[in-house]
Amino acid sequence: MLIRYIGIWLAASLLAAAPAIAEPSDLTLIVIVSGHAPVTVTNADLAKLPAVGLSASFKTEQGVRTGSFTGPLLWSVLTQSGAVDAEKHQDAVRQAVLITGQDGYVAVLALAEIAPEFEGKQVILATSADNKPLDGHWRLVVPADQRGGRSVRDVVRIVIVSLASAHP
Repeated sequence: MLIRYIGIWLAASLLAAAPAIAEPSDLTLIVIVSGHAPVTVTNADLAKLPAVGLSASFKTEQGVRTGSFTGPLLWSVLTQSGAVDAEKHQDAVRQAVLITGQDGYVAVLALAEIAPEFEGKQVILATSADNKPLDGHWRLVVPADQRGGRSVRDVVRIVIVSLASAHP
């Protein structure tokens, strides 16, 4: 129980200490890992990564949203920015990824969900939707989700949180 509270406190501390949320027109994303300097990811950085195209359909409060999305895998963004060491497989099972939108909305993924050595889910940071660039913002797309709650739009910050292992 104590470890859970420490993890929550750590995540809240990282979010509070993080740089201010960028304006969407800045086309930047801040990636934060405890103990490391924040890394800024730009549209040019994302353009260097291989793009993945996928179709997704999920429930929203306005009805079902169906579309085709293109962008790099979130895993690629995290490894390219140095936020994740792909060789440290064991770390993925005790790390969480907090994705924040411009409006402050936060969704959480387990890192092992997107790690190729574990689930390898094809989560992308979409730079285009329905063959149109997402000018001024990016969108996280989690294709297997029934609801769009983790499909964060206007992504501006990603925080990697490590949870310590403990036995009761």
